Amino acid sequence: MRILIISHDVVGQKMAGPGIRAHELARQIATNHETLLVAPRPIDLPEAEVRFGSYGWGDRASLAPFLRDRDAIVANAYVLAAHPEIAQVPVPLALDLYDPIALENTAWLAGAPMAERRARHEEDTDLFRGQLAVGDFFFCATETQRDLYLGALLGAGRLTPEVIDEDPGLRRLIDIVGFGLPAEPFDATGEAVRAALGIPDTAPLLLWSSGLWDWLDPGTLIAAMPRILQRHPETRLLFLAGRHPHDGREMKAVARSREEARDAGLLGSAILLHEEWIPFADRGAFLAAADLAICLHPHGPESHFAALRSRFLDHLWAGLPSVVSAGDAAAKIVREQNLGTVTRPGDSAGVADAVIQLLNDQDRRLRIQARISAIRQDFEWSAVAAPLLDFCAQPQRRRPEVPLPKPAPPPGSPSLGHRKRRSHLLSWLRNRLISKNS
Repeated sequence: MRILIISHDVVGQKMAGPGIRAHELARQIATNHETLLVAPRPIDLPEAEVRFGSYGWGDRASLAPFLRDRDAIVANAYVLAAHPEIAQVPVPLALDLYDPIALENTAWLAGAPMAERRARHEEDTDLFRGQLAVGDFFFCATETQRDLYLGALLGAGRLTPEVIDEDPGLRRLIDIVGFGLPAEPFDATGEAVRAALGIPDTAPLLLWSSGLWDWLDPGTLIAAMPRILQRHPETRLLFLAGRHPHDGREMKAVARSREEARDAGLLGSAILLHEEWIPFADRGAFLAAADLAICLHPHGPESHFAALRSRFLDHLWAGLPSVVSAGDAAAKIVREQNLGTVTRPGDSAGVADAVIQLLNDQDRRLRIQARISAIRQDFEWSAVAAPLLDFCAQPQRRRPEVPLPKPAPPPGSPSLGHRKRRSHLLSWLRNRLISKNS
């Protein structure tokens, strides 16, 4: 098959979770199919089994050549915000719903004027309705997400008696494709990172493995540090605080974390912020330098329905014990597989105690490494991508035949922080909903 994969985010030497996901899925598909991966910027990686291309976000003419002569299209669902024309191509369309944008933006905009939050939520939910209308196959990250989307598909009229009779499990309509691990074993050393950051070899290093995103909770970890330092005075906490590689934006959480660490008298000593985005190929050295990996979040629907966050998979790749907040997919794995400690959201004392106990118990850390080695194959990309590979082998049109408007490409760029109103697509969506309900 000739498969086109469209990423809405940067793919290259420096990339975040969405770009990593697009690239890794493309590599898996390319084992059996002619695969072309396109992104909004040129891809600065060596072409091997996957061919690369680039397009302008919102520039219909730049994407059009890649849409020709394809047997199927696989796209992050957010691509429809700027390129609704991909739904007009007469080939099966698989949409990646890995990231529930409406819930993420609700958390990201907390504290903003309510009028702004409502406007963004209206745009996001209108776009979501459009995505549900035009996809032939959907894939998401967890069973919890799948339950959310099945309810939405039912409300959108996609779970008809005919569909259910043909596919009672509904796996041909929507299935799970989580984030994955490289098949290559972890092989990195952390001496150079420790030397560059001035961290003694004997100092315990806690690594905040994710970006400092506004929907996460670095503040609870910062608040836990004085208690940790009472028991382990040499401990260092490292935040990877580089600006997003797509648009160079810095989230409010970075300045807030810097201020909280400074107020605690720990900035630059026990708490370090690494201000550059780590190239994908170099992340192993930072993981190898760490003793524990930590990622915390507040309580709320964003965390409950979040994907298995991409950087949590790096914990498993590197064999690192984890301290995570309860309530998301990572916490479920950590608890069920005994890979570390799950704490209550916002509980700084609980986080401190969890870190201290893990630092005190080297045998437990070694047992966690052994358990990770035993389960890691289940999380490799070749395993998690199986449902998408099945679709690519036999792509089928399953969507209702609904005419779409001629798209008007919107201006702007695919930034999580600065999305433009897609009025042409949204007007069509509203009119379609009105006509269905009248």
